Amino acid sequence: MIHSKDFTTELIKNNLGPVIEVPCSYFKDFLNYLWESKRLEVINPANEALVMGIASGYYLSTGKIPVVAIQNSGFMNTLNALTSLNQIYEIPIFYLITWRGEGGKGYDAPEHDITGEKMEDFLKTFDIPYEIIDEKKYSDQIQNLTSQAEKTKKPVVLIIKKNTFEKHLNPSKNNAFEMSRYEAIKLIKDKLTDAIFLSTTGYPTRDSFAAKKTKDFYIVGSMGHAFSLALGIAPNTDKKVLVLDGDGSSLMHLGGLASFESKKHQNIVYFVLDNGSYESTGGQPTVSTNVNFELLAESFGFKNIFKITTPKELQEALDSVKNSNEAAFIDIKIRNDEGADRERVSDKYTCPQIKTRFMENFNHDKNSKSSK
Repeated sequence: MIHSKDFTTELIKNNLGPVIEVPCSYFKDFLNYLWESKRLEVINPANEALVMGIASGYYLSTGKIPVVAIQNSGFMNTLNALTSLNQIYEIPIFYLITWRGEGGKGYDAPEHDITGEKMEDFLKTFDIPYEIIDEKKYSDQIQNLTSQAEKTKKPVVLIIKKNTFEKHLNPSKNNAFEMSRYEAIKLIKDKLTDAIFLSTTGYPTRDSFAAKKTKDFYIVGSMGHAFSLALGIAPNTDKKVLVLDGDGSSLMHLGGLASFESKKHQNIVYFVLDNGSYESTGGQPTVSTNVNFELLAESFGFKNIFKITTPKELQEALDSVKNSNEAAFIDIKIRNDEGADRERVSDKYTCPQIKTRFMENFNHDKNSKSSK
């Protein structure tokens, strides 16, 4: 394993930085070290496409090659910028890409099956020079890839494997609020029983499945798309469509909220479970502390808006929502609950089974409605 201090030293030696990242659990010890040591600036935008824009702007204004640290599924979010910005304008970046799903299907969570198996094929398709990190040769690898980036003015990739970095604990935890995510979701699912549930990838889906194993659409992967899924579902049911999202995933594709229409989507209840961190990848901070979700919701046309910090406030909001025929936006401030080892939905059901259970339940509800 590589000590993050030594790895950072090599990046600095090659005049690389800052580190612009969307986190992955394979990076957590490296990122924890950077946040604590401050030896390199860390910038954490809401999604990988934004990472590319910021990194490219940094290079254009300094001539220094930035580091883009993302996981391989997030690499897919960078492809438009890669091909229509970095490669045609000759703007180099130094990718650190984690190899989730190395080995293919069955070696990681199912959302990593395709990118894990095809990782090297994707890089070859887009003509990106790459090396797979070697603990004994990584210093030379960083130097060689940096030289290529400087010479070609094109992006290069160093692939990071599982357990590359030695442990470095994150000392900061957000424990300022009463409720955990699980406690909040349990209250929601116990109160609003006659509803359709969608839950975002990571711990929100795990906690929702643990709270009540209803036939929800549990999203494993597709980070940032929970609300847009609800936009497609809501017009096709009279039931309330409840979206359990995290602050990081909510902000990742925030433009989805611009497609919200108060009359067309009046049955959507959007919950943002906000602990200010990417908890499932190790607790790295999100940018939610920069966001006033209540003003944001108002600007996108929501009328019923709640900011929740206690179980009592959540109960009152749920009572109000239950008796309302209008959409609602509910921002719930929660504490970090890292270490809660909850079952993955994908350990019990495959993704097609999750889809089939949801659609069967959804179609049953539609048929019951039409027969009345």
